[in-house]
Amino acid sequence: MLSVEDNEALTRVGPGTPMGTLLRRYWIPALLASEVSERDGRPVRLRLLGEDLVAFRDSEARVGLLDEHCPHRRASLALGLNQHSGLRCLYHGWKFGVDGRCQDAPTEAAGSKFCARIRTTAYPTHEAGGVVWAYLGPREHQPAFPEYEWLSMPGTHAVPFKIQEDCNYAQAVEGTIDSAHAGVLHKSVPWDAPGKFSHEKDLVPKLEVEYTRYGLRYGAVRRFDDQRAHVRVTQVVLPFYTFIPPTGFGPAKDRRLINCFVPRDDTSTWHIQWFFDATQPIDVPYRIEEGGIWIDDNFRKLRNKDNWYLQDREAMKTQEFAGIRGVVTQDHAVSETQGRILDRTKEHLGTSDVAIVAWRRLLLKAARSLAESGQVPPALSSEVPWQVVRADTKVYPATRSWKEEVPLDTRLAMSRTAANA
Repeated sequence: MLSVEDNEALTRVGPGTPMGTLLRRYWIPALLASEVSERDGRPVRLRLLGEDLVAFRDSEARVGLLDEHCPHRRASLALGLNQHSGLRCLYHGWKFGVDGRCQDAPTEAAGSKFCARIRTTAYPTHEAGGVVWAYLGPREHQPAFPEYEWLSMPGTHAVPFKIQEDCNYAQAVEGTIDSAHAGVLHKSVPWDAPGKFSHEKDLVPKLEVEYTRYGLRYGAVRRFDDQRAHVRVTQVVLPFYTFIPPTGFGPAKDRRLINCFVPRDDTSTWHIQWFFDATQPIDVPYRIEEGGIWIDDNFRKLRNKDNWYLQDREAMKTQEFAGIRGVVTQDHAVSETQGRILDRTKEHLGTSDVAIVAWRRLLLKAARSLAESGQVPPALSSEVPWQVVRADTKVYPATRSWKEEVPLDTRLAMSRTAANA
C-alpha cells in the first residue's frame, strides 16, 4: 500500500504538481493524426494533464497546439476560423499561428504594435506513428524525440487506437503491468472450465523485475510442460508505457501491443494503443472486435460504467469468465470501478504485485529527484536505443533462466548502484 502523501504525489498531474512537472518533461501522445487530418480544417478541443487545449492543422500542414482560451477575453479558440496559416478567434478576430504569436488583432487601431506583444501558450508537436505528440515542459529542457520501433513502420503494420478511460492514469498503467490478472479477468472459458492457454492454466507466475535505463522489465514465468517454461517479458517504460508481449503462437504470433496512458486530468485518461507486426498488416476490424473498442465520437466506450459494461451474467457461466466483451473493456471495467482515483492506503498487495510496486517507486523517485535537485528523469537520454526495446514471449528449457533466453541489451542495463540508489 501507499501512504496518503505518496498516493497524492503519484496521482495528481496538474500544472505545478511534482508528478505533473515530471510528466511534462516527456514527449507525450496528444491525439490521433486523423483528428486533424485536414489543412485549415476544424479545430479540435482536447484536455491533457489538466490543461484545456486546442489542436489544428494549418495551411502549411503544421499542427498547432494552443491554450484553448484566447488571451484577449478567454473565449474558446476551438470556435474559431482555421485559415491562412492561423486560427482566428470568433469573438474579436484575433488570430494566432502554431507558434502562439498573434498575427492579427483587427479590433485594434491600424498601425498599432499591440498585436506584436501578444502571445498565447503554444506547445511543440511532432507527428509519428499516426499520432500527434506534444511536449508540454520547459523549452530549454525539450528532449530528443524517442524513436520507438513501431513508429517507423508502415501505417498498415502499426495502427493506433484511442479510448477514454474514466479513472486516474496510474491505476490504468498498473492494470497492464499486472501479468497475473490475464489468466483470470481474460479467461476465455467459464471459471470452472479448464483454461485454454498457458496463463490460464498457471495462475501463479513467478515474477522477476529487472531495472533498466528506461524504467524496468519483468518476466512472468509459468510452467509450460514437464521440461519447459513459458515467459512473458513485459517492458515498462517511464512514465506511463507498457509494452505487452506477443502470444508467440498462431498466425498473429509476432503481433505486439503498446499501451500508453496519458493523463487527461486527475480523474480520466487517454488510453492510446498501438498494435504492430513487422511481418504482416494489422487486421483492424478483428482488433476492434477482440478489444471491444466500440467508441463514440468523443472516444468514450459504448460499453462503460454507466451501463455496467453490458456485462452478460449468463455468459459468465457458459462462455467466458468476465461476461464483458473485449479485453480492453474488461481492463477498463476493473480499473474504473476502483474509483476515479484509487485509494492505495486500503490495498493488500501480494507477490504478483512486485512489478507494480517497482513502477510506483521509480516514478515517485523520479518526480522527487526532479523537484529537489533537478535530476534529469529516466528514459529521456537520446542515447537509449529505442529500436531494441521490445516485449517478448519464449518457451524454453526449464533448467535455464528467462534472462538467458531474452537477454537485455547491454546499452539498456542499469548499474546495480543506480538501481539500488
